[in-house]
Amino acid sequence: MQAGQHRQTDGQASSGELVIGRGIKVKGQIGACKTLVVEGELDASVEVRSLRLLEGGVFKGTAVVQDADLTGRFDGRLTVTGRLRLSPSARVSGQIRYRRILIEEGGEISGDVAALSAEPDRAFDAAEPAAKKPSRAARR
Repeated sequence: MQAGQHRQTDGQASSGELVIGRGIKVKGQIGACKTLVVEGELDASVEVRSLRLLEGGVFKGTAVVQDADLTGRFDGRLTVTGRLRLSPSARVSGQIRYRRILIEEGGEISGDVAALSAEPDRAFDAAEPAAKKPSRAARR
């Protein structure tokens, strides 16, 4: 999907995909889906493989994901163990941790923002930045 494009939903999601549609507000915890697509409003704690926050979508809460493609507004704690992409209309604030990041011109990110270590992605085990993990020397 290119910047500025909207994902059209027809009420059908692919296997493992959860779509929070426009005009829908959801509160809770989500953890058993591969892809979470947010066009509406979500106040939750999530652990999914892929987060897609579309234009007009609002996410408040905590998310631990492998990849995130953000076009809407995110406010909370976000840990991305793979790639974080912010489109020109993305507005992201809070405690943000990422391994790789792409911010397109116009995209905004603020708050406590830090890169994770360059260690290989191990399915969401990097909830804290590398600076807070004890070094190997400290563990001996």
